[in-house]
Formats: sequence, structure tokens, C-alpha cells
Amino acid sequence: MTFESWRYLHTDLGEAGFPDGSKVLRPVVNICGPGQTEIYRAVVDSGSPVSVAGVKLFELLGLDVGVMTPIFEVPFGVGLSFSAVRVFDVILELRPPPGVDAPGLQWRTQLGASETWRLPFAVLFGQRGWFDRFPTTIDAHATTVQLAVE
Repeated sequence: MTFESWRYLHTDLGEAGFPDGSKVLRPVVNICGPGQTEIYRAVVDSGSPVSVAGVKLFELLGLDVGVMTPIFEVPFGVGLSFSAVRVFDVILELRPPPGVDAPGLQWRTQLGASETWRLPFAVLFGQRGWFDRFPTTIDAHATTVQLAVE
């Protein structure tokens, strides 16, 4: 088995900047559903215990959380607002960053479905669902993801 590293530059998601005028940059990777071409932005957050997306993303991926059986349910909070999210087993595809000529990498992961999603990105990848699969380094300007390639 060999390893490859993909480096994603952090992204401005249109949030209010700092008092000095600099922008807030987030560690973002590109994903899609298996066999799909529509790319979605996913923020990588080591402080999040689970990976979560809005129910709308599940629908765009052709998944109906109303009929799927969750693996478990867990409280999830953004800011000071907590709600229970049902976590499902899904297949996603990590797409390489711009300028990297490589196929996407599909993986099975656990992803929570939030009914109240209002964030300016499609997915929040956390400790379970991202960091338990991909060795990841985040610095001030970029996120480097190490992939095992067969």
C-alpha cells in the first residue's frame, strides 16, 4: 500500500472578517456522492466529535433519512444550540483539490443528519467520520489529507 497527500487551501466562506480586515479561512475539502459530479464543500473540524450534514445534502445524494435506519443518535451542537442527530452509514467520495490529477476516493463513513442545518457549507467533518479515516494536518493556510492508495 502506498500513501498520497492532497493539500487543500483554506477557503473564505463569506463570514465576517477580523477587525484588521483579514478574512476568516476554513479548512475545506471537496466531496460528492458516489458517481456524482456535483461538488460540495466540507469543513474539517477536529473539535467536532461527529461528522454532520443537513438533511438536504442526504436528499441531494439520493438518500432518504426518513426510511433509512440510523446507527445511533447523538447530541450535536453549533454555538449554544444542541439537538439530537441521527447518524447513518453512507458512502461519500473525496475529490482531489484543484490542480491534482487523480480519481476521487470513495469511503464508507458515519454521517449525522441535522434537521436544523444553517451553515454555509454542506458537511462538517469531525473526529468520527473523518479523522478516524484520514490522517489530517491543518495549518494556518492549508489542510493536508493523507490517503492510502492501493
